[in-house]
Amino acid sequence: MGRSAVFVDRDGTIIEDAGHIGDPDQVRLLPGAAEALRCFSRSGYLVVLISNQSGIARGLFDEDALQRVHARLEELLEREDFRLDGTYYCPFLAGPAAKVAAFRADSDLRKPKPGMLLQAADELGIEFTRSWMIGDAARDIEAGSLAGCQTILVGGGGSDMTIGSLPTHTVQNLLEAVDVICPEARHEAPMKDDQPSGRVESETGHAPADNTEVVALLGEIRDQLDRANRRERQHDFSILRLFGALLQMFAIVAAVWGAMFLADDQDVQALSRLMLACFFQLASVSAFAIDKFR
Repeated sequence: MGRSAVFVDRDGTIIEDAGHIGDPDQVRLLPGAAEALRCFSRSGYLVVLISNQSGIARGLFDEDALQRVHARLEELLEREDFRLDGTYYCPFLAGPAAKVAAFRADSDLRKPKPGMLLQAADELGIEFTRSWMIGDAARDIEAGSLAGCQTILVGGGGSDMTIGSLPTHTVQNLLEAVDVICPEARHEAPMKDDQPSGRVESETGHAPADNTEVVALLGEIRDQLDRANRRERQHDFSILRLFGALLQMFAIVAAVWGAMFLADDQDVQALSRLMLACFFQLASVSAFAIDKFR
């Protein structure tokens, strides 16, 4: 069974709609948006951003600028103790309004088509029948409906709503969408604003050392121990290799000695020397094996 998700539009849904945003300074979270996204996440939903970005095709900004905008959005959300599970955008636009030829196309990714939702579902293992699409426009609702999601329209949605794209629910803001999808999440105790994630106060009122500092210190101690252990093992290995080499020499000498007796038809003496050569050779191989696998 696939995972459940809440797909959310960007402009007018979680940030203020300032038109085609190519400047990170224009990114402003809507009131209650971060809290709503945290509620979805606490209830077990993946939260995935789905956004048309035709400003790229129109030549208003490039993809690098969009990445900076999204980095600013992620920064603001992380300050509110939330992180998106995925971000998908469509830079394409059909028709003469698309000034950049590389992005002039009728793409299946562009809402109201469901391409971005299909891509996210494939990459993140999402089941649409257990998921929601939330947006402030008819294209968001239609994309969600075509994918098989339940849909929530934020605000009035303008005058472009059609019979085929009526939402499952209509709300005024993202927090009201929480009341539809997971109302119990709003009653869970949130983390205190003055107590950052990953850091707690002890009973004496003093904060313990940062977890990252402790982990780094333990890692350094482990590395030093590993280096010391390797040096000691290398020393042992060198002795074993030397011993193995000496045994190898003895095996060669004993074999040559045995061959000489064999040439003189002294079979008994030759056999004893050759057996000694085998013994030295076996001992040499054993020494090298211990050196390698110890």
